[in-house]
Amino acid sequence: SDGRYTLQMSNQSDGDHWQCFTLPEAGLGSFLAGKDLEGARIGIDPRLVTVNGYARLAKQLTAAGGSLVAEEENPIDALWHGERPAPPVSRPFRMPDRVAGKSMTDKLAELDDRLAQAGCDAVVISRADAVNWLVNIRGTDLSNTPINLLFALYHRENGLILIGDITRLAPVMEGDIANNAAIVPLAQFGELIDPRAGYDDGAKVMFDPDSLPKALHAPLVNAGIDLAEAPCPVTAMKALKNPTELAGTRRAHVEDGAVMARFMCWLDSGAARGMRETEIAAHLLALRKASPRFMASSFETICGSGPNGAIVHYRALPGADITLTEDSLLLLDSGAHYNDGTTDITRTVAIGTPDAEMIHAFTAVLRGHIAVARARFPEGTTGQQIDVMARAPMWSVGLDYAHGTGHGVGHVMQVHEGPASISKRGSVPLAEGMLLSNEPGFYRAGGWGIRTENLIAVNAPDDDGYFSFETITLCPIDRRLIDAGMLLAEEHAWLDAYHARVHAELTPELEGEDEVLAWLDAACAPL
Repeated sequence: SDGRYTLQMSNQSDGDHWQCFTLPEAGLGSFLAGKDLEGARIGIDPRLVTVNGYARLAKQLTAAGGSLVAEEENPIDALWHGERPAPPVSRPFRMPDRVAGKSMTDKLAELDDRLAQAGCDAVVISRADAVNWLVNIRGTDLSNTPINLLFALYHRENGLILIGDITRLAPVMEGDIANNAAIVPLAQFGELIDPRAGYDDGAKVMFDPDSLPKALHAPLVNAGIDLAEAPCPVTAMKALKNPTELAGTRRAHVEDGAVMARFMCWLDSGAARGMRETEIAAHLLALRKASPRFMASSFETICGSGPNGAIVHYRALPGADITLTEDSLLLLDSGAHYNDGTTDITRTVAIGTPDAEMIHAFTAVLRGHIAVARARFPEGTTGQQIDVMARAPMWSVGLDYAHGTGHGVGHVMQVHEGPASISKRGSVPLAEGMLLSNEPGFYRAGGWGIRTENLIAVNAPDDDGYFSFETITLCPIDRRLIDAGMLLAEEHAWLDAYHARVHAELTPELEGEDEVLAWLDAACAPL
């Protein structure tokens, strides 16, 4: 796995049966190097690997003397012995245009233009989130990601075909969806790519090799049509949030900021002393559920006390969690889908009295966070370049972290969204309207973890052509963990201005909640 799971996979796997490797330091190629796999045939389920993933694995196995074989029957399926959970039977629902900010018809017109510019007649849309966004629907097929599991095929002349469960999708087949789309089951995918469907010898069909399953690639190849490999154009479209999506996201963060203020006031009151991590996470969820606009958590809450905070994507489970650790840190990474926006926030909170190392590390992380929040950059700047800004203040004191600094975030969609990221691999240029996280951290194995995360949106360029970020998240940063002497004047000013804005925007939401308002006054006072 990658650096997010290094500690977790070592702690939770049986060393007698499993070997653990951290990417990219130990990729599959280095694992296979020197191994004699001459004549070995390695099976794989082509439904569960992308075209590019299959090609990379096949190349690596071939270099080791083996071969990769696509197997239609997955032997793991047989091991369920009839006890496998049934597929989801959730019902899709419409995302109103007034919330989506753009109609399905307008989105299809933009997609048509992008295909024309690429010289393509059609595109296979193999990312379910992209299909849901394109037709303005959402669903509950996944517990924390409000989408329906389906593919789509769009032809510039013949229109859109949704590929999925006809019975489940029928309730949303009305209005512009009924006028612009048809539904076919996945089993008929191969029949769609033939001359009768408009795919003559001159047709050129785009597909994304990083998302199309290998199993769906074969019908495209067998059809004998001209294929063009390219990143999914819909993914690029939905990454650029329109003004309505951004406005909804801001409203969701005001709502969520009030929830976080109530929660942190409760936490600081000492009410959580002696409670277990799962109980603390449950209390936060209950506060979110009290909002009539709450839809679901955007991921399972990471509530790591003391040493568990050092496990980047730790998940507390009943019976396997611990009680709140005194004189240490609590790392809380959580988020929600509201009916007009998605949130993702991490706060690290002092429990009891923090020691000097905790304060030093927290302030270094905060400086990296502020560096990204204050960044000003020209057109064409990539996430790789911004990533260095977050790490530089930490490198200067010998600290670093093994995960990316930020990921894209969807609009009432998945909380991790491509194509952009702020990371060592973030090669996509940042553009106006992108919504990303800003979350540097530091993790003392066996001791505690620190991460400070806000969501940020890329602003329009200024008169000089330079871009900047708008911080969307509204929640105080624990001042007990800040060494003000480590902050530069401009960092100090940013923090005070941020807290003043948090106070101004959350106070009306908390009217009548005197205890929480008093806590907010203290938490947002100038440093």
